[in-house]
Amino acid sequence: MKKLSFVVLILLFAITACKNNEDKQEKENKVEVEVVAPKQLIVNFNFKTNKADVFKIMMNNIQVDELQKKNIQIFENVIPSSSQDKITAKFEDGNMSKNIVVHLGNKEVKEIEISSVEISYGDNYISIKTPQDLDKYFAFNKFIEKDLTSNKLKTITVNGQHNPVFSFKHNLINFITKE
Repeated sequence: MKKLSFVVLILLFAITACKNNEDKQEKENKVEVEVVAPKQLIVNFNFKTNKADVFKIMMNNIQVDELQKKNIQIFENVIPSSSQDKITAKFEDGNMSKNIVVHLGNKEVKEIEISSVEISYGDNYISIKTPQDLDKYFAFNKFIEKDLTSNKLKTITVNGQHNPVFSFKHNLINFITKE
């Protein structure tokens, strides 16, 4: 009887040890399977315009190292159309700055109607569609007149210059980069 109890005890110990080993291997396999998606900033700018020009989405002052900074500019030739046009700007992983701007071209005075600006960074996403959202998340320079009740913008010349730009406010950048 003692030998039988001893054998049962050994078998029970062996089964428990094997199960613990399997659990450890399962946990190790799970760690290997997890893949971290790169945090890539993607800006989708959806609009209509009445004049042809070159629009740019730019990220400036990206820290490279202690001594260097870089700028990334994404250019798109736009043409007038009655339907929506779209610019998609993708900034690769590792490129992030607090200085992101949209330049609406400086060849001619024009009208732009923004239907939406969709921004994603990692798992964070925001879609900006209303006039209130435009005011909340973007700063418009003096070369842009904004209709307060719609998403219509009109570029203007000031003292012979024409440089219409709007920039991401810090509350927008903080929202999309939050962990």
